[in-house]
Parts: sequence; structure tokens; C-alpha cells
Amino acid sequence: MKKIFLTLIAALLLFSCSQSNKIYSTQSVNNGGVVINEYRLENDIPVYIADKVSNDVCAVYVLFEGGTRLSTYEYSGLEDATLEYMLCGTDDITYSKLQSIMYQNQSSFSHYTMYCGSVCSLSCINYYLDDMLDIFLDSITSVSYDIANKDDYLGNILRDKEQKITRMQNDPQSILFHDIHKRVYDGTSYLASSSVQPESIENITIENFEKMHEELLNSKRIKVVAVGKINKKKFLKKLNGTLGKLAGEEIPPVNKNEKLNLSDEKITLTHKAARGSEIAVRVFEAPKVTSPDYITARLTEDIFTTTMFNIIREKYGACYSPGTQIDSSDLAVGLDYGLRVSDMKNFSKYLAECQTLMLEGRVISSVDGGQTTYDTIENVLEGTKNAYITKKYMSQASTSGIASRLAASLLQFGDLTSADAMMQKVESVSASDIESCFKKYWVDGKSQWFEMRGE
Repeated sequence: MKKIFLTLIAALLLFSCSQSNKIYSTQSVNNGGVVINEYRLENDIPVYIADKVSNDVCAVYVLFEGGTRLSTYEYSGLEDATLEYMLCGTDDITYSKLQSIMYQNQSSFSHYTMYCGSVCSLSCINYYLDDMLDIFLDSITSVSYDIANKDDYLGNILRDKEQKITRMQNDPQSILFHDIHKRVYDGTSYLASSSVQPESIENITIENFEKMHEELLNSKRIKVVAVGKINKKKFLKKLNGTLGKLAGEEIPPVNKNEKLNLSDEKITLTHKAARGSEIAVRVFEAPKVTSPDYITARLTEDIFTTTMFNIIREKYGACYSPGTQIDSSDLAVGLDYGLRVSDMKNFSKYLAECQTLMLEGRVISSVDGGQTTYDTIENVLEGTKNAYITKKYMSQASTSGIASRLAASLLQFGDLTSADAMMQKVESVSASDIESCFKKYWVDGKSQWFEMRGE
């Protein structure tokens, strides 16, 4: 009886502590064998914690919904540059001191930006989590705009971006894909890029960092994912004392009715550095990441890339690096491409030969001298599935990999499970599904050719 009484008292104390901090638990989700507990901070920021892991490395991801879709082209790269600036020091810790602390504590900060959102992340061994979490959260919420305190890191950021733009403007491949992006996404929310562009470099300023930082610290945009052996009570208390104090306002919803700008006109650019190493790209409409065809298209991509390699490069020697790819978005593009093309005149003809073979349900598995070995999509499909699943999950076995997968699902789909649920569809894809998908998107869909030729 005494034991039961003490247990009840402990539970009441825990409940009282939770209520005083206004942190509350909402649900528990089992996602691919990983148990994730959801909590809410006092301002309703959701926090997802997976602490039943064997790894001693902790990964903490702070997600900011919105991403480049909330920006305009002339501010391309500003959000990502702001995140970079945020994570390079605080009012009390200079950039050089921070690098020393991270080295000593076997920790790292990183960031990335996508169309649907951006991420700041902390990775460290469990022993140093308390100390590094304080610095990490301070870097995000209390950014120092004292240039001297950042060891002129703003200057470093600008020099790095300017150097990348200079390299881009002298690289035929970068010039071509820059032009493709501007034409295909013109007039859509996808036009703004996550990286700084020649047209946006002048807007990468300390004043704009401050404005972007204020926009990011919106509780309605923020979610937190943590994976590792975490003391949940201490962890949530730290979050509640920082991120939990932020105010919030709703952001515009995603526009799901946008269309790519593709025409019948072939676009040809020229550059002296492209001579003898030309580029051909066919852009086509691909299935959205939310489409039932998406996983089938991913497998189709792998099979068709092998076919293109074996026909265009191995059989004809017309191109050093042929392939196909689709992206993961709600306004998805697909690309059939040839890099370092030596026979531009016949490239489209060889691509058509690849398409005909796929429509017949056949592939070329190898070309050895004059001997060509054919196979069927049905025979190679099982190996393609296994390779796709292995590639997906091998990169997601660590705590950072799990956190990254959860972050991607939350930003792209708004939940914890959709990204993994898509993977479960892989096994059900048949050879006829591959052929139908290929015909629908690669052959019958709207497309446009782009070329980079030597002067």
C-alpha cells in the first residue's frame, strides 16, 4: 500500500511539473520500428523524440516550415545563408571559439534549405548534449549581429557565395541548368532557389539576415525532431525556455495547382568551354512526390538509366555520362540528360532507341565489344527494388539518418509516417507498372529540349 501511495505522489508531482511548464504529451508513433513520442511546448511547437536507440550519438533537428516557396527569385539563397550565419556563433561565443568547442566536444552544427522548409541540426555524443544544446539553441534564437563577434564570418559567407557564382558563370553545365531552372519554373513559387544566384547576391546582407531571422522565429513554422539517448524532461525544459517562448502566425499554404513552363521550342546555349564536351537535356513533367506513381517512377528511373548507359555510351560511344532522374516535389521535373556528349547530332535518336526498348519491356544488361545482352524489365525489377531499398535505408541507419528521414516526412507530407509508407509500396510494383509509368511520363508527357554547344 505504501509503495502504491508513493507511486501516486510521484505521478502527481510529475503531472504538476508538466502542467507548470505547459509541456504535454500528445501521441506515440511506431515508425519503421522506431518509437517516436510527441510533445508540445507551451506555444504548441511539436517536439518528436525517439530515445529508444542503441547509438550514443544524439541528433537534434530544428525544422522551419516554408522554405524557398515563401521567397522570391531576387532573394534566392538568403534563407540558407541566414541559417549559416546563425550557426557561426553567439553573443558570448565567437566563431573561432565555437569551432574549438565543437572539436573538443565531438559535435557539429549543420543546415540545409529546401522548397518546403529548412533545417538546423546538432549532432553530438550523448555526454556533451546538455552543453551543446544550450549553444545550439542560443545560436538559433539569439543571433549576434555584431560582425566583429562573428570574426567577419559575414565576409566569409559573401566571399564563398561570390566564388561559387564566378565558378557557375564559367561552367557550361551550371549555366545550362541555371537557364533551365529559370525557364521551367518561371512564374511559380519554385523559381526561388535555395542557393545564392547572380541576381540575388546583392541581397545577401546583414540587414536581410536580421529580417529573415525574425521570419524564421515563428512558432507556427517550427518543429523539433530529436533522436538519441535523451533525458526527455531536461531536454524539453531547455526547449520550452527558448523555442517555447516564441510567438507565431500562420504562413501561406502550398499552392498545389502550379504548372511547369514547357514548350516545343528547343533552347540552345553556347559557350567556348563546351567545345568537345557538349550537353543535351530533355525536361519532362514527372509525377509529384505525393502521386501514386512516384515510387514506380523512382524504380523506372533506375532501370532506364542503366539502359541509357548501355546504349548511348557503351553501344554508340556518343556520351560519357547519360542518365535520367526525377525530383521529389509537388511540381516535379524529370530529366533525360547527356553530359560530355560527343555526338549531339544523333543523341536524340539514340535516346529514342532506349525508349523503344523500354516500351517493349526490354533492357540491355550489358554491351561487350560487339556483343549486346538483352534482358526483360520483369527479370531485372527484383534486383532494382532491392538496390533501391538498400540505398534508401543504409543512409538512414544512424541517429542523424533517422532524424533526417523524420524531418523530410514532416516537411514534405506534414506527418511522421508518409515517407516510410511510400517505401512499403516498392514491393507491389510490377513490370507492367514500370512500362505504363514510362510511357505516361517519359514518352507521352509534355517535354522540352535544352542544349549547351561549344562556340
